[in-house]
Amino acid sequence: MKITNYRLVLNLLVLITMFGCNKEEVPYFSGSNSANFWLHHYNYSLFGATTSELPQDTIVLDIALVGRLADYDRHADAEAVPDLAGTPEDERLTTATPDQYEILGGVIKANEQYGKLKVLIKNPEILANQEFLKLKIKMVENEDFGIGLKENNSITLTWSRKYLPPATWSAMRFFFCSVYSTRVYRIFMEVTGLKEFYYYEGQITMQEAYVMGKNFGNRVRELSAIQGSPLLHDDGDNAGLPIVPIY
Repeated sequence: MKITNYRLVLNLLVLITMFGCNKEEVPYFSGSNSANFWLHHYNYSLFGATTSELPQDTIVLDIALVGRLADYDRHADAEAVPDLAGTPEDERLTTATPDQYEILGGVIKANEQYGKLKVLIKNPEILANQEFLKLKIKMVENEDFGIGLKENNSITLTWSRKYLPPATWSAMRFFFCSVYSTRVYRIFMEVTGLKEFYYYEGQITMQEAYVMGKNFGNRVRELSAIQGSPLLHDDGDNAGLPIVPIY
């Protein structure tokens, strides 16, 4: 009985310790604030534009705060990451030369959790024959932010005159076509007037996505009827096979 009473008193003491703390004793985030990338890779298409038509363009990347909100704008800085000497050509993550890009930096505005970081990219004539250019960048420490988790500290950009899969393709494939090809992407842009599909961020509702998907399917069937045969994927994993719309 004494052992039982002792255990009862001990359990009560544990409960008092757990629930007797006031709010001021709750541990808050005390590490270094950091700005981090959402993605590890980002494709950007210049949609066939020549140097004279589009000498340069700007890639806008999403970044996210890890840490505390602040009542003032905070700036995020990044720098290019060169490949190690001797890296095989097909494994390089930075093929662009310094004159082919400019890292403009980013900002997370006051009292906001998310922000944008911009990179100016050039459209040199080399892209007429070369498939793409690549650039790996990483966040660097400044007066506003420290270095965050290694997994979210860097991103590899790829830009090309070809029609590359957009960053939002992972959501698009559930409403338009499960397989990507340039022809699928062209029809998507034709019927929606969009280059990206921000369904996962709540910018497009389920009903709007369904209507877009239905319009895409109708256009594919219309083009198939005009030519008298199924419309085919022009490249990608299913090149030469019929385009099958989701709706």
